[in-house]
Amino acid sequence: MSRARRHHVLRELLASEAVSTQEELVSGLARAGLAVTQATVSRDLAAIGAVRGSDGYHLPGDPGGGTALATAPTDGSRIRGVIREHAVSVEPAAALVVVRTAPGHANFVATELDAARPTGMVGCIAGDDTIFLATASDREAGRLTDRLRNMMDGEQG
Repeated sequence: MSRARRHHVLRELLASEAVSTQEELVSGLARAGLAVTQATVSRDLAAIGAVRGSDGYHLPGDPGGGTALATAPTDGSRIRGVIREHAVSVEPAAALVVVRTAPGHANFVATELDAARPTGMVGCIAGDDTIFLATASDREAGRLTDRLRNMMDGEQG
């Protein structure tokens, strides 16, 4: 079985039904003819950027189960909530801003940042628990760091 096929089926499962545990995903994959272990599901969830919220697992851009990016609020409240819930730290690094998240959350947060396009950010790259945000200058990096830290603290940002 190919990794790409497992990822595709996992995305379909997460998009079509509420999933609370990795064991449920193991069962769902088995119904699709893909026998895997919980450890494989765990690695695959991280690889596709899925995150676990209070109501189960969700794909990036769908933290509330059914709230697609296309319907996200445009007032910035969504990104404030995402940063507050998932960011661990925000630090400037020359013309970059480094955002640390819980393991496996960086892709989700980066997707939200790309959608929100905070002032000063020109692009981002995400790993497993780290995001690099490119800015136009050291000064812009400092400003963006301040805004993101305010979001982490629950302020307007």
